[in-house]
Amino acid sequence: MKVLKLSLLTVLALAAVPTLSAQSLEQRRADFTKLKFGMFIHFNMGTFHEQEWVLPGRDPATFNPVKLDCGQWADAARHAGMKYAVLTTKHHDGFCLWDSQTTTYDVAASPLKGRDIVREYCDAFRQRGIEPHFYFSIWDRQLGIEKQITPEEIGIIKAQLTELLTRYGKIGSLTFDGWGNCGTDWTQADRDAIYAHVKSLQPQILVTDHYQLRRKLPLKEVYQVVDFFHYEEPMGEWAPAGNVFVSQQGPTLQSAWFWKLKFPGEGLMSVDDIVEKRLKVLNTRNCNLLLNCAPNRDGLLDENVVRRLAEVGKAWQPDDFGTHAPAPSLKQP
Repeated sequence: MKVLKLSLLTVLALAAVPTLSAQSLEQRRADFTKLKFGMFIHFNMGTFHEQEWVLPGRDPATFNPVKLDCGQWADAARHAGMKYAVLTTKHHDGFCLWDSQTTTYDVAASPLKGRDIVREYCDAFRQRGIEPHFYFSIWDRQLGIEKQITPEEIGIIKAQLTELLTRYGKIGSLTFDGWGNCGTDWTQADRDAIYAHVKSLQPQILVTDHYQLRRKLPLKEVYQVVDFFHYEEPMGEWAPAGNVFVSQQGPTLQSAWFWKLKFPGEGLMSVDDIVEKRLKVLNTRNCNLLLNCAPNRDGLLDENVVRRLAEVGKAWQPDDFGTHAPAPSLKQP
């Protein structure tokens, strides 16, 4: 069993993370809105089990993308005109796409032992001029991080975040998920402590989560606890007309978040729906479009996805619109 502590390598990396002269939150928000279009990548244990929320305890040997090529993903994103990407480093089932010292339920226990998918992702997208960003689920069904939350479990979360934010260079943003499935023992103080931990590792990183908008609080209050809003479109969430809060909205190109056996024969979101009904609308609302494109069990995007993204790239001219958007709210209200 791996020991729950930071390795010497991680400690040294943490010491190397710059802490001085961090960009202001206001400037980082402004920079984020300039990205406009990103690729959400749901790729994890769910890819191999026909489930969105995989049951815990799935054999790591079933995670076996024999042709994994993050460069193919990045090429498709570049051809679409995307400027950033968000990878599901860990979903609700708890499987880590990197070799974590906090658990044996990770890529090192799979047939891909010796490879680091998070590193391959970061390297491939950076090489093509696309910013790597991360998704991370607080809810961890494998380790039982839910309901009765303990200080030890918060320590596990912080340790995993330390690994992610000290091994792979500068990360643009971190999207948390899973707060709402963890029962009532999570307090705002817990969230604030994790937020502060993330900022101590990478002061420039922007942090959001899927849960805050669902608390039905005034938006100005929500903007005090996240750096930008995340609208989960399949949940019926859309950035509203006149929105002045920096945001991203996440729909799916295919019919679900994780790849399914039926996907190669299914239709995809149309070019018109992507460009005319989303990109051109959302970018006038201070909102990026984060389009989920699920890789298959080989570790590749299906050919129909690659073609559709190329079509989007030909149809979208990002400088031709968005100049009349309301001024972004760059300061805490």
